[in-house]
Amino acid sequence: MKEKKILIAGPASQILGVKIAQELEIEAISTEVKLFPDGENYLRINIEDETLIAGKEVIIVQSTALSSNGNQNSRLMELFMMIDSVKRMGATKIIVVAPYLAYARQDKIFRPGESQFANVIFRMINSMGIDEFYTVDIHAPKVMEECSCKAVNIDSMKILADYITAKGAKDIVVVAPDKGAVERSKVFASHFGENIPVDFFKKERDVETGEITMEGNLNLKNKDVVIADDIIATGGTMATAIKLARKSGANKIYAVATHALLLGQAKFKILKAGADEIIGTDAIDNEVSKVSLAKIVADYLK
Repeated sequence: MKEKKILIAGPASQILGVKIAQELEIEAISTEVKLFPDGENYLRINIEDETLIAGKEVIIVQSTALSSNGNQNSRLMELFMMIDSVKRMGATKIIVVAPYLAYARQDKIFRPGESQFANVIFRMINSMGIDEFYTVDIHAPKVMEECSCKAVNIDSMKILADYITAKGAKDIVVVAPDKGAVERSKVFASHFGENIPVDFFKKERDVETGEITMEGNLNLKNKDVVIADDIIATGGTMATAIKLARKSGANKIYAVATHALLLGQAKFKILKAGADEIIGTDAIDNEVSKVSLAKIVADYLK
């Protein structure tokens, strides 16, 4: 019987794409990408016979974090190009898995004249006419209401907690880097067991400069501290929270994020501040991608 499903592993999610295909026991196909001299993106799905796509259910796996040349816009264009290619070749169903979705943090207006661009990204996805959309720990889940097809936000907190537990962490306190992350941190703490304490530092960010100030003195003496966020970008918030946790007497400190972008000097800042380990998922393909999303994504796709 001819296989009805096929997976395209986008250039940003080659490892995760192959792992998901292995979980689903289906074929994975790679892509060929380049930039033209004028800066335009080029993408080709690596097949010689387009009938391999015709009549199939196609799963496209593509994170939209920074590309090798530091441009997440390229990753979005590659995603749209993959959707367009399989649609032209006659795919009967198109499922997009974008573990990290670029611009998802631009879901609110803080200053006059700004764009609420997270909503626009979903309108662009809608225009491509896909059938299902999956992402992981999106920054503001409410924005997914813009999606006109089936849209699922997958929670990675349990598998991240399982990884930390397996490392031997004990007497755990989950610390939210700011008050806005407290509810998420409470859910995260529940995966370590009952009555795991959750605390937070007081943080303020200048909406014009982006600079943050943080304060607080928590009772963390001899505790293993897990500081968890959905995204670590430049690492400023995380590093500041780690310094305060160290001053508060923490034993081990784990810096944890679903999307560990780790831009610029983020790794240096976080480790120098006193973190024992940085832990991320393979939503972002880098050296701290220690927890794979392949099984939980495959379970949803099944």
